[in-house]
Amino acid sequence: MKKILFLGYDGSKTRLISFLRQKGLHVEHHDTPLGSYQEYADYDLLISFGYRHNIPKVFIDGFSGVIINLHISYLPYNRGAHPNFWAFYDNTPHGVSIHIIDEGVDTGPIICQRHVVFDTENTFKETYARLCFEVEDLFIANADSILAGRYTARPQRGKGSYHRVADLPEFPGGWDADIDSTLLWLDERWGVNISKKLAIIDQVEAIRSKNNVNWMDILRLAFTHAPDEAAKIMARINDDDGRISELLSELAK
Repeated sequence: MKKILFLGYDGSKTRLISFLRQKGLHVEHHDTPLGSYQEYADYDLLISFGYRHNIPKVFIDGFSGVIINLHISYLPYNRGAHPNFWAFYDNTPHGVSIHIIDEGVDTGPIICQRHVVFDTENTFKETYARLCFEVEDLFIANADSILAGRYTARPQRGKGSYHRVADLPEFPGGWDADIDSTLLWLDERWGVNISKKLAIIDQVEAIRSKNNVNWMDILRLAFTHAPDEAAKIMARINDDDGRISELLSELAK
């Protein structure tokens, strides 16, 4: 009998656990951080859906079975946190995806996915519930192939987007808020697209990271008494700092 470890939502929040058990499969539910991969050596498949903890790379590399994730976005768009909100805010495709988990955040090869068009749903809570239903339905429709390993996972195409938990702005009404009204409120309050500011912050972070390496290079050169080469590195640092100043000026507008 195939053994499945189901991470995240329990039987009160997803119909997939009962679906799998009805197919005669042994399913164990788990919603706390994982231990060593050796503890799960007799499991054939690990399914993550609504799981709030990272799966360490050492676990992914050591687990002998397949690890898949059910994600409520049309990957590669809206990896990470709150994909339902960001699909509306960034005006990116709505959908659901089932993918193999790798060491990145929602970056693994895609097994299957589908676009979702909303008809009567008007709030974030309603659209979230619809997306959860759709990703469960997508799994059920492809269950035989997924359980038997009869699929060809394809790499994600394009850069897509990623958001952290801290990126979510505050807005009146929370998840019960009307989506169109909320987007208008956010646009009026922020004046520019929030994601553009977050992208600028990411650029600053990347440039700062490069400059940290440059500073270490300067120290190495200084210790080896190479002042001419150190001056060249200083020039590059000055150029990057100038770019950071430009980006911070954009944030201040």
